[in-house]
Order: sequence, then structure tokens, then C-alpha cells
Amino acid sequence: MRDFTPAPIVERFDDEAVKAFSIAARLAKAITATFADADMDRRQLAQDMSEFLQDDVSKHMLDKYASSSAEHQISAVRLLALVAVTEDVRPLNTLLKEAGLIAVPAEYEALLRRERARELKEKIEREEQIADAAWRASRR
Repeated sequence: MRDFTPAPIVERFDDEAVKAFSIAARLAKAITATFADADMDRRQLAQDMSEFLQDDVSKHMLDKYASSSAEHQISAVRLLALVAVTEDVRPLNTLLKEAGLIAVPAEYEALLRRERARELKEKIEREEQIADAAWRASRR
């Protein structure tokens, strides 16, 4: 058990791996890394994304999405298809990081709600204690 290392809840790239001068360039680097780690080549990725979207996605377009100098940036819908086909959420988390957000597996939503409820409960209890103290102080 001492050697056990749990898998990360939030999958993301190391900051240095996607370091770039702009959000678009960081996303392009993330896409390139996802392509490199995928168990299929870009032609197969394009075909699987096309099937997922019921729309044409070409290898040529995937190459452009991976280029930080290209005019073509991946759309949100195609980014979703890439994440779904590769099962790699890291490019999405690269983009979401810019807004201070993360994507986590849906199975953890109930735990997040529970933690939020606990935070709210603690805040209400603190407010109640402050009000009680003020009430006691005013009665003296």
C-alpha cells in the first residue's frame, strides 16, 4: 500500500508541456500532445471524430488544429469530439484553466455538491454563532 499512487482526479498536462505565448498556442500544443499519446494515427482520429460528430473531419484539419501558427483553431464541438474519441480530457482542461475551471468525471459531481453543502453549512453555523454572541452581548 505504501507504493500506491492514486490516479489524478483532474487530468491535465504539465504546465511546461503546453507553455506558449497565447491561449490558442497552448491549446495547439495540448492537441499535439494528445495526438502523440493517442493509440491511433491522425487519419483514424479524423475518421472517429467524423463518426462522433456526423460531420466531416479530415486529417488535414487535425494537422491545422495542432499548429500554433495556423489560422484554424479547433471549435468547441470538435474539441469535444477529440476528447470523446481519445478519452483524453487534458486538452479541454488546458483551455478551461484560462477561466479558472476544470473538467472532472461526472461520477464526482455528488461529492462536489456534498462538499459545497458542507461549506455552506459551516458558513451558516458561523453566522449563527456571531448572531448568538451579539444577542448575548446586547442583553447585559
